[in-house]
This record gives sequence, C-alpha cells and structure tokens, in this order.
Amino acid sequence: MEGSTKKLASFCSRLGYEALPEKIVEKTKWVVLDHIGIVLGGTNLDIGRAIAEYVRELKDKAEATVLGFGFKSSARNAAFVNGSLSEILEMQDGYTKGGIHPSDATIAASLAMAEWKKKTGKDLITAVVVGYEVTNRVAEAIHPTHFARGFLPTGTVGTFGAAAAVARMLELNDEQMFNALGIAGFISPAITWDSHFGTYSIKQVQGGVPARTGIESALLAKKGLTGAPLEGDPKVQKGYCKIMSDEPPKLEKMIEGLGEKFTIEEVYFKPYASCRMNHGPIQLAMELKKKHALKPEEIEDILVRTYDFPVQRTGSVKTDTHSLFTVCQFSMSYAVAGALLDGEAGLKQLTPKRIRDPRIHKLGSKLRAVVDPELQKMYPANRPYIMEITMKDGNKIIGQVDYPKGDHRNPMTEDELKAKFLGLSKGVIGDKKAKKAMEIVMDLENLDSISRLISHLK
Repeated sequence: MEGSTKKLASFCSRLGYEALPEKIVEKTKWVVLDHIGIVLGGTNLDIGRAIAEYVRELKDKAEATVLGFGFKSSARNAAFVNGSLSEILEMQDGYTKGGIHPSDATIAASLAMAEWKKKTGKDLITAVVVGYEVTNRVAEAIHPTHFARGFLPTGTVGTFGAAAAVARMLELNDEQMFNALGIAGFISPAITWDSHFGTYSIKQVQGGVPARTGIESALLAKKGLTGAPLEGDPKVQKGYCKIMSDEPPKLEKMIEGLGEKFTIEEVYFKPYASCRMNHGPIQLAMELKKKHALKPEEIEDILVRTYDFPVQRTGSVKTDTHSLFTVCQFSMSYAVAGALLDGEAGLKQLTPKRIRDPRIHKLGSKLRAVVDPELQKMYPANRPYIMEITMKDGNKIIGQVDYPKGDHRNPMTEDELKAKFLGLSKGVIGDKKAKKAMEIVMDLENLDSISRLISHLK
C-alpha cells in the first residue's frame, strides 16, 4: 500500500498528548512501570552486570542514567544497556499480532532521551505511545513470516519504535519523522534466532541494539539525512517490509484504524519469568495442580497440544542439572515441571539450586508438545494450548487456554502488576525508592521532569 510510511509518519509527528484517550494514558503508565521493573531485575544477573560494565568502561558523555547501576553514559549507550537489561528475565510485555516485545527498545530509548533533553511526563507518555504504534504496526505487517524466517522482531522492528518515539520527543516534522523511519529501515540490525534460541548470552542485546539504533536514526533525520519508505522506493521495489517477509507484507496494518485505535491497548504483560510461548502451559499446569490437588510423583505423562512455533522451539528443549538458566527459560518442559512442583514460575525456578535439582528435569522429561491443526488456525491472533495430564492410575486431566494470563483479554490485575514491579525492583534500589518510583510513574502525566523519576532508579 503505497504511502503507508508517509501516513504513519505524519500521524506520529502530529500526535499530541491532548489527543490521547484516558485509557491509553493509563495503559502507557503501566507499560512504563513494568519496563522499569524488569530492567532493574536484570541488574541482578552476571550478564546484566557485564553489559553495564562494558558501557561504563567506554567513559562516554554523561547524558542519561544506566538504571540500577547509578552511572551515566551517552543517551545512546544508556538506552543500549537498559534495553538489554529488559531482555534478561524474559518478563517484558508483548504484542501477539506482531510477535514482538515493544517495550525493550521503545521505552529504553524514550527514557534515555527524556532524561537527556529534560522532558516531562507527558512528553514521555506521548513518545511511548508513538513508539508502540510504529513498532506494533510494522511488526504486524510482516508477521508471522518475518519471525518464521529466523528474525527476531524485537531486535529488528524494535528499531522503528525507538526511532519514532525519539523523533516525536525531538518534535521532528512529518518529513523528518518519515526519514527517521526510513533510516531505521536501512540500519536496523539483522537479529536472528541462532543466538536467541541457541541460548547464547548475546541474545540479551536484542533489546538494546534497536534502542541505540533508533536514537541514531532520529538524530540523523534531524540533521537532514533521508531514508526510503518501508514499503519500498517505487524505482527499486526492495523495501524493508517486502524483503523481510516471505509473503507480500500486509501494509494496510501499518495504517488501519490509525488514530481510532491504539495498539498499546492490546499489549500483554508477562507474569512468569519464561518465554511467552511457555506461559499457556505454565498457567494450565498451575491451574490443574490447584484444582485437582495434583501430586507430581503420580504423573505419568504430560501432553501439550498447540500451534507450531512452541512445538518447534520451546517444546523441543530438554534440560538437565547442567543446563544454563537461559536454556531453562526457553524450555517448556522445565517451565511446566517447575510450575507443577512449586506452583510458581518466577526467578526462584531459575536459580542454580533449583536447576541442579534432578526432580524438575525428570518431571519435565515426561512432557510432549505436538501441533494441533485446529489450534494452529487460531494463531497468531491467539496463543492457544490444551494440556492433557495422564496420571499413573490412568486418570486423564485436561485444560485449555486460548490467551494466557497477561493478555488484554485475560489481564493481570493492578495489584499483580504492582507486586511484580516491587518484587523485581526493591531488592535493587530499596523498598522506599521502589515505592516512590511507582508513585511517580502512576502520576506520570503530572511529572515536570523525567530526571525526578530517574533519581529514584539508581
């Protein structure tokens, strides 16, 4: 659809805080709070500390804060670290229709730029909404074949959200916003499955690289550099959306209902520290355990029926007592076994002590994941799962979920979101600062300077 990038850019450059419905402002505050919590939680792990130390040693200009560590770097590099930290725990938000985690790049870039440029809470809210609109819409236009080809939309398409958010914060005009998106399409990273599903630790930067690259795209557009539309230059016809998808891109998704509906409303939150493809099985395991008072030692077999991606990826990953925590995060068997044994799926299940327990791996070895043709038809709008647990006495227990907990159709409560934030943050910045930060975010539209929020996140 010719002109999609131009229309999307024009909408983003002109969108003002006053045009945002109250429910969108409220949802945006929750995604900002959620993002900050998972960033702070990521500082507890060696991988997070290594990434932060890498940037600290660069001794770059002091423009924006690396959250949880208390030092400043350039806005680009602060966004790089914070976006990477948000990936570590696998608890970031997501947009099912695009197969993407929009918060990683968009909010990391927005917070860094807002601190550097001394912006207000309303500025931040508007920028985040713009970033989510672009990220989610472009991702949906090329999903699911972009993902199926081996790309990770969070790391590739996330660049567009960061670029748009920063461009809006810098008050770039229509043409400059258009070029920011075009530049982002030209320099967007090719982040692939190998390091992610191969469980290499560099996987974490799929949140940080697009945050940094998005900032660069907007700053270059502000200086007058230009870029091609995402649907492709008419003379060349090798546009980003076309070459990054196996099928003709659904370009209409980039502008469908623009201004009438905001995609951030459909963003889900993650209650469990595991790949989203494991959340349905985790939820079913905990629900069936509670409802039927299941005893793990009496379980003979666990069958999970679902769509193809979980079967191929997380459903095929088996673990043992020597597995890395990143492997366990992407193993459906491990996640379900932990839920059945402990009745939870949080950071405790990823500790060395739990991973070294042979019981969790023995129970996990009983899980089989298979593709169900009827459930396949429901994807990507839904992420459906059916779990059938066979007990040693022959009794079968069955449950089904079409959209796991956290989905906008099955949302986490405000109390659950607050508990998640405090649980991740207070061990890093202290209970008093965590509660104050939460109070500020929940009143973000009245914040005169983002720096006041940042001061509580060190």
